[in-house]
Amino acid sequence: MKTMNIAWLFPDTLYLHGERGNILALMRFSELAGFKAELKKVDFETEDFDPMNYDIIFCPPGEMVSYPVILEWLRPYKHQFEAFVEAGRPLIVTGNSIALWCSKVLRKNGSEFEGMGLLSVEAKENEAVYGDDIYFSCHYHGVDMEIIGNQIQMADFTNQGEEPFGRVLYGYGNTGKNREEGFQRKNSIFTNTLAPMLVVTPELTIEIIKAAAESKGELVENIEFDMELEEKSFATKREFIFGKESRLTNCKEQ
Repeated sequence: MKTMNIAWLFPDTLYLHGERGNILALMRFSELAGFKAELKKVDFETEDFDPMNYDIIFCPPGEMVSYPVILEWLRPYKHQFEAFVEAGRPLIVTGNSIALWCSKVLRKNGSEFEGMGLLSVEAKENEAVYGDDIYFSCHYHGVDMEIIGNQIQMADFTNQGEEPFGRVLYGYGNTGKNREEGFQRKNSIFTNTLAPMLVVTPELTIEIIKAAAESKGELVENIEFDMELEEKSFATKREFIFGKESRLTNCKEQ
C-alpha cells in the first residue's frame, strides 16, 4: 500500500489549542485517499531528520517563550524546509507558530530574534491577546472555499510580500487592520485558524492530501466523503457569526 508520511513538529512543546484533531484529520483523509498514514513525532530527540522524507509537515502553536530553543534545533534544516515548500509539499502551520517561519520576531518585552525566514513577514507579540471567531474565503490547490474557525491572536503578522492565504469576512486576521488571513507559499499554509480547522473543513483537508500526493507524482482523483453534517454545521456557524456582527453593530449604535 502507498504511504502518506506525516511529520508532527514538537507536539509536546507546541501543544496549545488542541491541534491533535488536525493531525487525526490528515491521517483519516490520507486513508480515504488509499494511503497508509504514517505519523512521526519530530522533537529534540529526533535524529537524522530530513523534511524531504515526509509528504506533509504539521506545525501547531505553542508558547512564544519556547520558540528560540525550537529555532535553534530547526535552523540547520532551513534549506531542506525551503526545498520542501518549493517542491509543493504542504507545510501546515497554525496559530502563533507562524512566527517561527517569519523573518523576525519582536517580543513585547522589547527583545527580538530571527525566525526561520521562510516568510517575508515580521511577527510582533501583542500586549493583549485577542480571541474570536474567524470567517474567510481562500483559494487553495485550485479550489475556492470558505473557512470558519477560531482565532487567538498572540502576535500580529505584518506582510512584507507574501501571498495571503485568505480574505477575512469576519474576524481579526493577521493584524486587525486589513482583510488578510495568514500566508500561502505553493501548497504550504500559514494560518491563524485554530483546531479543529481540518476536521470541520474537510474540503481543505482533501485538497491538502491531493497536493501532497501530486508532489510525489501520485494522482488522487477523488476522495469520497459525505459532507452533509459539515455543510449544515458551517451554515449554522455562518448564520451565528453574521447575527453576532449585527448585534455588535446595534449595541454600538445604541
